[in-house]
Parts: sequence; C-alpha cells; structure tokens
Amino acid sequence: MSMSSLTLRSITARPLVLKLKRPVVARIATITDWPLILIDLATDEGVVGRAYLEPYIVKTIRYLVPALHDLGTALNGRRLAPFELFDAARKSLHFVGYEGLSAIAVAAWTWRPGMPWRRRQTCRSACCSAVRSVQSRRTTATVCG
Repeated sequence: MSMSSLTLRSITARPLVLKLKRPVVARIATITDWPLILIDLATDEGVVGRAYLEPYIVKTIRYLVPALHDLGTALNGRRLAPFELFDAARKSLHFVGYEGLSAIAVAAWTWRPGMPWRRRQTCRSACCSAVRSVQSRRTTATVCG
C-alpha cells in the first residue's frame, strides 16, 4: 500500500496525566505530574498512525486536545502525505500557533510503507525526541477527565 493511497479520516487526541515515581526537580519547580496527549491518526483504509505530545503544563491539555480535534476535522479527507499535512495544518493556525503539528507528522510517518515494524514503533526524526525521552521514564498513567 503506498502513501498516496491512504486518506486521512480522523485525528483522535486522548489526554493523560502521568504521576512520576521520581519527580523532575529543577530550579524553578518540582514536577510530579507529567501531561501527555496520545494522538491517533486514522485513515479510511484502516491504517492508524500514533504519536504523542508532552505539553509540560497540565492545564494546557484543556486547549490542545480540542485544537488537535479541530485540525483533524480541517484535514479530513486529505491524502496522507506528512509534509503536505504539516503544511496545511500550519497554514490553518497562523493566528493560533503551531503546537501539536509535529505530532501529526510523526503519526503519519509511523506508517510509511516498507518500513519494518520495529522501526514504526520508534521515530528516528528530530521531532520525536520527546517521544524517546518519555519512554525512558517510569510512570503510572491517569486518564484526564
């Protein structure tokens, strides 16, 4: 299946707050809760790409999740092409900001045809450093209401 044959159906964003077993201690704050937004990019053909965001501040989840859902609505029916999706999403947010766009690109890239399954599980691009950093922490998750 080629990338050009995949069509974006929806973007689902699910918020979580992870309770860190070992808090992150910095000069300006001690962080005990780590917000995380799980993103699923579904296609009409049944393929699902996955990514996540770490917005650092728990209360930002309240506006990032609806913004990601709005992006999904705006991009619905488009061909699954990561660079074109990123550009279209970026242009739709000129007055709002660009948070979350790299995660959409990551979700699209995780299902590139011909990529071995084990490489789909971890992204190697620069925009995935947050993904790799959270994987190294020991956490317990709580679903945000």
